[in-house]
Amino acid sequence: MAAARVFLAKGFHGASMQDVAREAGVSMGLLYRYYDDKAALIAAAATIDRAPLLAEIAALGAADDPLAGLEALLVSFIGAAMEPGYVDLVTEVAAEACRNARVAAVLQQDELELHAALVAVLERHQAAGRLRANADLASFALLFLTLADALALRLRFEPGQPITPLIRSFSPSIWALKP
Repeated sequence: MAAARVFLAKGFHGASMQDVAREAGVSMGLLYRYYDDKAALIAAAATIDRAPLLAEIAALGAADDPLAGLEALLVSFIGAAMEPGYVDLVTEVAAEACRNARVAAVLQQDELELHAALVAVLERHQAAGRLRANADLASFALLFLTLADALALRLRFEPGQPITPLIRSFSPSIWALKP
């Protein structure tokens, strides 16, 4: 998304709607047709990266082995977060959410949607007997998503750190869900 590129380069408050329109190769009028103001554009940029994550969570629902699927999902989430600019944009969005209630509401809704999707998939596996019956899936999902975000941020500042040993460190928590 052109806006994300501009926001990464100039920050939310340093970027203008004209900068975004120029990067996107569209007129200001067209940009304002879709976004009332810069805050609406920032809110849209905050949500852009969730669709692939939701698709991966949905795919976990079809996994025969949800535990191995969770490990693969964590690797995939972190791998996606290592794409150039991703962590920087997420960090910029989180900082903006602290100042802007509209962005905070969008970010909160996105996080709730990811959490609910992961819990729903885990509950289906639990109902099928593939996860421990008494597992606290809501807490596990929150910890899982928090870990993915935190590892992505940590790896941004410690590039070259191998991901696999970090995932293995969390694996006992995943495998504790085994029935």
